[in-house]
Amino acid sequence: MTFELAIISVLAGITLGLRYRVLILVPAVIIAMIFAVIVGVAHADRFWSIVLAMVIFGTAVQIGYLAGVVLRVAIESICASSIGGRNPEINSEAGRT
Repeated sequence: MTFELAIISVLAGITLGLRYRVLILVPAVIIAMIFAVIVGVAHADRFWSIVLAMVIFGTAVQIGYLAGVVLRVAIESICASSIGGRNPEINSEAGRT
């Protein structure tokens, strides 16, 4: 169960990384930890199991955010080069018209 929720947390972090700046991590990690507590209490888990789930979910959101930021930068650089920033084929075609 924790593994599936960690994957969801990574995907949520990727989504946040693609759209928002770093300040979104604070509320996102807090919400992930609160969610881990709620799930742990609902399953009647032990205290240290809940703490471990909190750490896993918080870390998963941060790793996902980092992956999302890297993906955003890669997409922006590909788009910038294909629009004509560094592509000589596009620049030479634009000069002909």
